[in-house]
Formats: sequence, C-alpha cells, structure tokens
Amino acid sequence: MERIETVARRPIPVRRRPKLDPVSVCQAIHDAPDGLVRLVRRGVRAVGYWLAWTWDAVVTDQKQMYQDFLRSRFARSWHAFFHAPALVGFTAALRNNWLGRFTGMVALTAAIFVGVSLTPAAPTLDAICILVEQDGPQVVSQDTEELDRSYLSLRRSLGGDKAMQYILQPGYTITVDHAGQVITAVSAGERLPVFLERCGISLGDDEMVELNLTGDQLSIRISGTLTYQHFVTVETDYEIKRTPDPLMDKGTEEIVRKGVSGQIVETYEDTVVRGEVVSTRYVGASHDTSHAELVRYGTRVYEVERDDTIEKVVPNSSGEGGILYFKSGDTMTYSKALTCSSTAYYSGGEKGAAWTTAVGAKVGIGTIAVDPKVIPYYTKMFIQTTNGSRVYGMGTALDCGGAIKGNIVDLWFPTKADCYSWGRRNVTVYILDKKAS
Repeated sequence: MERIETVARRPIPVRRRPKLDPVSVCQAIHDAPDGLVRLVRRGVRAVGYWLAWTWDAVVTDQKQMYQDFLRSRFARSWHAFFHAPALVGFTAALRNNWLGRFTGMVALTAAIFVGVSLTPAAPTLDAICILVEQDGPQVVSQDTEELDRSYLSLRRSLGGDKAMQYILQPGYTITVDHAGQVITAVSAGERLPVFLERCGISLGDDEMVELNLTGDQLSIRISGTLTYQHFVTVETDYEIKRTPDPLMDKGTEEIVRKGVSGQIVETYEDTVVRGEVVSTRYVGASHDTSHAELVRYGTRVYEVERDDTIEKVVPNSSGEGGILYFKSGDTMTYSKALTCSSTAYYSGGEKGAAWTTAVGAKVGIGTIAVDPKVIPYYTKMFIQTTNGSRVYGMGTALDCGGAIKGNIVDLWFPTKADCYSWGRRNVTVYILDKKAS
C-alpha cells in the first residue's frame, strides 16, 4: 500500500503596518525636498532628450534639402555665372583699384536718380472736389481722412500735401453729369483724372467735381455752381388748448390729453461756388410733431349778475331742461322752462307786514310771488320776456298772493314807477338747477 506523506506548509508572514512615531515623521519631512529635487531633475532630463532628438531630426531634414538645392540645375547655373572668368576678373580689378570702385558707385547712383526723375508723376485733380455722403457734402482738404469704398478709394498723392488721388475700382458703371451732358462709362481701375480724360471731359478753372457716395454706384457731377440742401432740427414745445365745458362748475378744470413736445425739420438750400457757400435760402419746414395739451374748464354757475343777459339757449335732446349761455361767458343749467304771465308789485311802505314775504323773508329785488302748487317756494329762477326785450334776471319764489293762480308770477320792484314800467308781460321762467350740497 502506497504511503502518502504530508508536507507541512510554510506559514505566511504577516505584514504589520509600521507604527508612526515622531522620529520617523520628522525624518520623512526632512527628506521630502531632496526627493522633489530628484523628481524635477528627471523630468528636465527627459524633456531635454526629447528636444535634442527633435532638433536633430529637423537639422537632418534641412541639411538634406540644402544638399538637394546645391545639386539642382538652378544652383549650378548661378555658381557658374558668379565664377565666370570675366566677372571674377572685373570684381578683382574693382577690389584692387579705389578709383574704379568710386566711379562705379557714382554711375550706379546717377542711374537710380535718372530713373526716378523720368518716372511720370501720378496725375492729380486740380479742381475742388466735394464728397457728398449721408451726413451732407464736405469739401476735401488736406485734413480729409482716407476713405475706402467698394467703388472708390481716396489716397494722398505724391504731388503735395493738398493733392488727393481718387482711384476708381474696376468694373463699376459711373454716371458723369457735365455741362448738361450725361456720360456713362465703366471704370477700369484708374485715377479720377484719367477717367475724366477718357470720357473726353476737360475741366474749367471755376468748375468743381462732386463725388456722390450716397448711392450704390458712384455718380459724378461737374459744375461751376452746385446747390445742396441741409436740414436743421428745431425742438418745439406743445401748446395748450382750453375748451369750455358748460356742465362743469366754474373754477374747475381737467386735462383731457397731456401735451407732447415735438420737433420741426427746416430745409435750407446752399449755393456753393469754388468750394464756399455764397448764399442760403429757406425752403420750408416739415410738419410739427408736437401734440397740443387739451384742457377742459368749467363755466357753470348757479347765479349771475342782474345785468347779465342770455345769448343762447340749448335745450336737451330729451326736451326737458337745457343750458343757458350768458353774455359774460357763464353758463347755467335749467330743469324746466315755463311760459307765464307776469305782473309787478312793490311794498307800499317801509314798515309793517308789507315788507315780509309769505315765507317770512324780507322783500327785495328778486323776490317773486308764485302759485306754490305750480312753482314751489325757494325755487331759483331766471326770468325774461318771451321776445327777449326785457330781462328781470335772477329771482327766488318767496311770496304768494290771492290773485296769483296757475302760471302767473308777480315780480317785486322797489318803486311804483318800476312797476308801471314793467306792466303786464308774457315771460319765460327758467327753473334753475340747484348746486349739489
């Protein structure tokens, strides 16, 4: 029988976490800077190795390109030209002879000077140019800033500080108005004087050239006198419109609509000669955009002066009541108008019952005797004849009489003569509205 022997397993060592003590912690803090320095050195060394490898590759490529260039036909041709025996001998002679070197420098300088002098100067426009933009026209001067449009460029010329070069971009249709003749031409990337010469236009001494930049295309106008319009904006204040209201009490008012300030644009026409405005003419003005303030004020009163008279009576649409318009401008409202027969009376003395009315009030001008069944006591009235020839005026129902029955009113006067003067008349009695308490 086979015997099986057991092998004892080696025990696994148990790793124990080292205990932290103050000495080990302090030692770790002390060694940390040295470790950081070593790490930085390793990083710098790695970056240096990478840069050296990259630079070596670039230099190798450049060397290869330079060697290929030297082996090319172009480089061999230039090398042969500069190493030709004649050229080599000439340069050697110049190096050995100072007079030859001096002569060569003078000849070269003279050639450059003559070449520059023979170069034709850029043509410039001698006439006064006026640029018309959205903000209005302006005369071009030496202070004018350079501009660049899709169809026009403005640059300073070499002929002087005040000279301008207008370069017309190619391919644009330009309209030229000169002396009543309209010419249309296509620009060819040329300066303005060249363009005008190509159009057969010769400028006079007193003519101005207008360049209109307001449209999509450039337009040119040439004339000795040009006119322009300029606009002046004037701020305007609103006015106050007051409207009387016969149904509002006098002394009160109401703003129906607030006023709004506005402005007026005035148009003027300037005449320009030789770049200067010689006259200005007023053309007109636009509509005032301000809105007036509307105010409604009251004219209704509840009593008028005795000498005031009715100018107009406006009945209500319902037929009951209406508005009385007086000469003074005041208005009163009435609830009813009665046609009555009127008589006159006076007290007959200065003492006794004759001076006391039926309601106990003292008689006076404006005291009216009525039939209380028709006109109640204390009713306010305004009385005038039916034809308007005589006016009694304001009155109050304060008295009665045995003969006062129905539509009869008896008007008090201070004297017998006044009573005889009035007599018996047909009157219109307006029953007035009372003031709300």
